[in-house]
Amino acid sequence: YRFYFAKCNALLSRNQLKENKMSNKSNLYFVTDIETTMRHRIAFDVAWSVIDKHGNIHAKGSYIVNDAFQYDVPFFKEKLGFYFTDTYKHLITPKQMSEIKDIFNAQVDNFKVLGHKVYFCAYNVAFDTKYLGESSEKFTGSKFLQIPIDGIIDIWYNWGMYVPLVYFATAAKTEKGNYKTSAEAAYKFEGQNGDFIEAHIAWQDVEIESVILQRTLA
Repeated sequence: YRFYFAKCNALLSRNQLKENKMSNKSNLYFVTDIETTMRHRIAFDVAWSVIDKHGNIHAKGSYIVNDAFQYDVPFFKEKLGFYFTDTYKHLITPKQMSEIKDIFNAQVDNFKVLGHKVYFCAYNVAFDTKYLGESSEKFTGSKFLQIPIDGIIDIWYNWGMYVPLVYFATAAKTEKGNYKTSAEAAYKFEGQNGDFIEAHIAWQDVEIESVILQRTLA
């Protein structure tokens, strides 16, 4: 993994995420997702939800990166209409990368000051940290995460370690015969919803990835 973050501990598995029973402060998980542009993989859509192991939401954010469109177009450009609608409904807010970074770090700092352990989480954490970090450095000249955190969690890896064996008796396979383990496939299994289709819009993907993470923390 190539991390573009400030000081943090190593990539953690679910067995390492032990809460301090002497403290009344829960671990908090910044479940984060980005969508990138077509050619240059610039993060243009950034969202996160700060949850505890019970799924309670403590804070969140959902932003379109204004800087990105000076250089490239969204990877899923056919979804532009949905972005206009979500922005109109205030589900997404357009901001500069520097503003988004400041908001994220302010939330991390606030929860750290309050005594919580804070973890950065993503379904494919190598992808999200790489391109979020590169985009931040491109637009702001510095790393995205400025506040030291307690660890990084790859939701895909943790779900793979947790998933019951019954999944492999019913799981769909790729053309190469491998089991599908995308966020969409994992959420279909966890919700027993075979018709579910992943939106590939950051705030919506964060919602399903939070559910998957919560299952692994149970």
